[in-house]
Amino acid sequence: MKRTWILLLVLATMSVETQAQSSRNSRKQFENQWISMGVKGGVTVSQMLYWHNEALARLPQDTVLSPVFGVFADIPLGSALSVAPEVMFVKHGIGMSYSHYSGVHVDYTMRLKHLDLRVPLELRWPVAPWLQPYLAVGLEGGICLGDSIRMLRTPPSAYSDIALNSTIAVGEANMSLLHAGAFVGLGLRSKVEVGGRDVLLKLSASYHQGLTDTYSAKERQGSSNAVNVNAYQITGSRLPQGLELTLGIGLSLKSHDMDACATFARDRIRHRSRGHWFGF
Repeated sequence: MKRTWILLLVLATMSVETQAQSSRNSRKQFENQWISMGVKGGVTVSQMLYWHNEALARLPQDTVLSPVFGVFADIPLGSALSVAPEVMFVKHGIGMSYSHYSGVHVDYTMRLKHLDLRVPLELRWPVAPWLQPYLAVGLEGGICLGDSIRMLRTPPSAYSDIALNSTIAVGEANMSLLHAGAFVGLGLRSKVEVGGRDVLLKLSASYHQGLTDTYSAKERQGSSNAVNVNAYQITGSRLPQGLELTLGIGLSLKSHDMDACATFARDRIRHRSRGHWFGF
């Protein structure tokens, strides 16, 4: 009789744990604590913020669309929190077209190439595995890879001697090659199983604000004089900013089959231990 009660107790315990394990597996699948890696790309709409330079801050800036692309990792820190470091190649800049009161018309463009390291922290609202809105906040830093600055100055015929069509390369003489900034964004992530692995889709929109001045030290010291002085006044600070829209596609580093095998192995060890403990 005692043996029967022990057997019933064991069966009841196993039933409760099986249900709990099923619940844990279901929750684990929903939260999906697996690291994913992937690629992302999109477009950025950029401009410059001229801080403490009213003359340039008042000038209208043209809309500049540029590509952005790179690689990312998605590292879950819990059921609703992730860190998603990424390395991105970004092209941005500004365009200005304006007329001076003297009648001189100026077309000014700046194009920059950056390689950035970004570290966003993402807070998710997991409605379902395929529907997870999130808020992203992070820091970024990078290096300028160069490009060009061009100025076309078209004066009235009476001032033809000040006409200018100049293109200069971006370098340490006219640009700070290192920069840092911060960003905030909203996104939507979705996970679907394909071939035993989770495919991660991330659609995001973010606002980026540079925090360090892009004028070079040589310009500040006066050892490098800008050719295009009408639009290139070295006063205040020049800070990059912009809006970015990207789509990312990632793949989990762990498959469901691998997780199922590990779970099966743990269950076998657990059940063997119980059988030995109760003597059958």
